[in-house]
Amino acid sequence: MRTILELNTGLFPDGDTVANAIATRVGQDQVVSLDMSNLKIDDTESWDAAAVAILDADLVVTV
Repeated sequence: MRTILELNTGLFPDGDTVANAIATRVGQDQVVSLDMSNLKIDDTESWDAAAVAILDADLVVTV
């Protein structure tokens, strides 16, 4: 089973379509969702956690 990391940034107008497509993978792959839309630049703990999640994932999708 591979790990898909969904980075929710709020930057893409069609993000919901991509998120729905990723949701179809649940059960076949491990899907991890990380909301980065309101992440502050000085929140080093959250940025570090995001970096670890990115490095651990087999596939990263930004929506």
